[in-house]
Amino acid sequence: MLPLLALLAMSYAHPEQLVDTDWVAAHAADPTIRIVDMRQSGFGEGHVPGSVYLAPVAIRDAKAPPAFLPTPAAFQDQMAKLGISDTTRVVVYDERGGIYAARLWWILNYFGHGNVALMNGGWIKWKAEHRPESTDATSPPPGRFTAHPQPHWLATADDVAKAIDTPGTKIIDARTTAEIEGKDLRNIRRGGFVPSSVPIYWEDLLDPQAKTFKSADEIKKLYQDRGILPSHEVIAYCQVGMRASVDLFALHLIGYDKLRNYYGAWEEWGNRDDLPIATKR
Repeated sequence: MLPLLALLAMSYAHPEQLVDTDWVAAHAADPTIRIVDMRQSGFGEGHVPGSVYLAPVAIRDAKAPPAFLPTPAAFQDQMAKLGISDTTRVVVYDERGGIYAARLWWILNYFGHGNVALMNGGWIKWKAEHRPESTDATSPPPGRFTAHPQPHWLATADDVAKAIDTPGTKIIDARTTAEIEGKDLRNIRRGGFVPSSVPIYWEDLLDPQAKTFKSADEIKKLYQDRGILPSHEVIAYCQVGMRASVDLFALHLIGYDKLRNYYGAWEEWGNRDDLPIATKR
């Protein structure tokens, strides 16, 4: 009989983008693999052996509104310093079930590198299984990474505005209820939500304790119960593109393929007076 994780993986449309801790332990030393740690802190105290560190904030340029994307040259340089080349299989983990890791998954896909996966359960699962940890810094040889932007992965504010109440397109809001209701502004001038958007909080996609992704059937039900179907074009947003990336990751995992991240996010939308905001559903 196949183990549970193998059975779950068989039901995902893209099982290659989610690997388990056993796989990481077996492949971490493979020179064609690069394990990337994207936790907020703790790398120096212990990490997956052989992994390299990338700060969660490093892949969103706060000085480059409204898209906040790093330039292709800057992103190439970032990846090269991590030892990532065009043929490298990238596996990312964090300590929160993928909120930081999924944003790297998304931006790598945006820059044309689809050979990227998340370690299911991340650091939480690795620690719970008492797996080996290292405190050694990893200095891989520089990679040769070429950025090829893929615009179909990105949505602008204009794209979102055109998508409001548009048949065949769904807008997902991955923020908290307090943010959506305007009670938690997080230094944004206006509270509320994009009209016609559907709230799907990113953590609802995970097992609450293990922080592993739910089965394909559970994820499909979550979206389809909210009226989001595989035929739809989907735009996801949050505040800075992290939580939205988890929604996009999960949707792609189960086979949705028309996916865009509004990377300007609520940081742009909520600070612009010319964009519509709803406060009641």
